[in-house]
Amino acid sequence: MKRRKLKSFVLPTLYLLITITIFVGVIFMGRDIALTNKDYDYGTGILDNNDDVPVLEEETNVVSDITKPIMDGAADIKVHYYSKDESEELQQNSLIYFENTYLPNTGILYASDEVFDVRSIYNGKVTDIIEDEFFGKCIVIEHQNNLKSYYYGLDNISVKKDEEITTETILGSAKNNEIESDKKTFLLEVYHNNKLVNPESVIGSKITDYNEN
Repeated sequence: MKRRKLKSFVLPTLYLLITITIFVGVIFMGRDIALTNKDYDYGTGILDNNDDVPVLEEETNVVSDITKPIMDGAADIKVHYYSKDESEELQQNSLIYFENTYLPNTGILYASDEVFDVRSIYNGKVTDIIEDEFFGKCIVIEHQNNLKSYYYGLDNISVKKDEEITTETILGSAKNNEIESDKKTFLLEVYHNNKLVNPESVIGSKITDYNEN
């Protein structure tokens, strides 16, 4: 029988195929070994030893709106803030009648037939709880940027002097007083740099609208 010689390109091709098969097999074996090893961390070691990684700090001075001292619909404004710059009609609607005398209102007078809660208009500290001869108990709160709020005519007071409070913390509830004996009322006064300001212009504004001077 006559022997046939392999062509010259056959053996190199076989060697190449064998080499590729072995190479691919080594890659897949290495991958399987890596996947079965559970003692690894996904890069956490880098963060543990790197002092240069920036740390995000929680923002402490959050700018937010100054809110109303009552829940929506809890009471109506009975007497607005009196301003000498307003029209005569508005000035007449900003007077409090007491003992046959009309007095300019120094804040906002809220009134309702039912008891309603009174809330802080912004973060601050209770600096005083005083007694007013007409309204009764009054809570004084100091806020940032020399803003201060007074809450007259409160009952069931739920905060103490020197207590730190947050926006919308319930301070107490409205009650009858010498000014309005037939309704539950409460008066809000606001001062900036120790000067009376219109609370209606303060509500809804931002604390950053008020400087410290």
